[in-house]
Amino acid sequence: MPETLLPKTRIPWRHLVLFGWLPSPLKVLAYRLLLGYRIGRRVRISFGGVVIGKKVELGDHVEIGFLAVVQGETIRIGRHSSVGTFSYLSCNVIDIGEDAKIREQVYVGGPQLPESKFVLGSRTIILQLTNINPTKPVVIGDDTGIGGHCLIFTHGAWANALDGYPVTYEPVTLGASVWLPWRVFVMPGSTIGDGTVIGANSLVSGNIPPRSLAVGSPAKVIRTAPDFPKQLSESERSALVATIMAEFDRFLRHSGVTMEEQAPGRLYRYGRKAWRLLWLRGKAVPGHTAVRGDTVLSETALPSESRAEFARHGVDWLDLGGRTRSEGGSRLTEELVLFLGRYGIRLRRISG
Repeated sequence: MPETLLPKTRIPWRHLVLFGWLPSPLKVLAYRLLLGYRIGRRVRISFGGVVIGKKVELGDHVEIGFLAVVQGETIRIGRHSSVGTFSYLSCNVIDIGEDAKIREQVYVGGPQLPESKFVLGSRTIILQLTNINPTKPVVIGDDTGIGGHCLIFTHGAWANALDGYPVTYEPVTLGASVWLPWRVFVMPGSTIGDGTVIGANSLVSGNIPPRSLAVGSPAKVIRTAPDFPKQLSESERSALVATIMAEFDRFLRHSGVTMEEQAPGRLYRYGRKAWRLLWLRGKAVPGHTAVRGDTVLSETALPSESRAEFARHGVDWLDLGGRTRSEGGSRLTEELVLFLGRYGIRLRRISG
């Protein structure tokens, strides 16, 4: 193939040979010392996984999967985020928030322009085999979920523009708490508002307003607020939390966890270790009853002074009312967070 003025290296062979084979601790050290990357604590970059950029910042607990490639001019990946096995991200600017998950075999790339940008919010997820083209900026808000086999494109071109065929280059914006189930196609120039759900196998072209349900090809709005989403009463929310917790306990029992009541909470035992959960169903805060290592689950928003007290005493907490959680968490805390995510409940990490 004839050489072009600018190199077209989709696979960074030289970087893979130099760094890809290194075990994670040595790779992180080499990135810090030789390339000047800013890398946080407990970052893991699997065999064959590489990060290539001029300005790179990886937060604490970031994970880059087996043979995953992340390359760009400027790269920032927030703490507790991950890029899955065989995924490929290539864009001038890559900006990923906290607790974001990009699963296996996700492709982000395409022709680049100076303004090419891929922004993924905190607590988002992109499932397997999704293809995103950020030739123009693709901006995805916090708490948004993108199902497998989805397609998001910012340019459409093939037939000759001089013959009158359309050529489109326009950005795509997805708001916060948007849900794209499997096999949704988002066309160039589309905007999807906060809290909107798109039906599976739909094609989105144009603007979809916030808090809507849109389905079809092209997608049309069939329900909007206040009918969508359904507004739950306090008692309905409490009943739903009870159902979720009953399912959580059933799930754990099936996996060999035993439980026993231990006032004022419940003890979960797995192997030789045990963790205690304090479930607050009213507005009362346990105060001195919560001790280091406990997990507090509160249905109503915790006041800031309670969160600060928990942080001082090493108590982990999940605040469903305030939609926040403690910075860290025990194994029980993290298991419960994952299970809550099955019901679309995501909590922002804060220190206190």
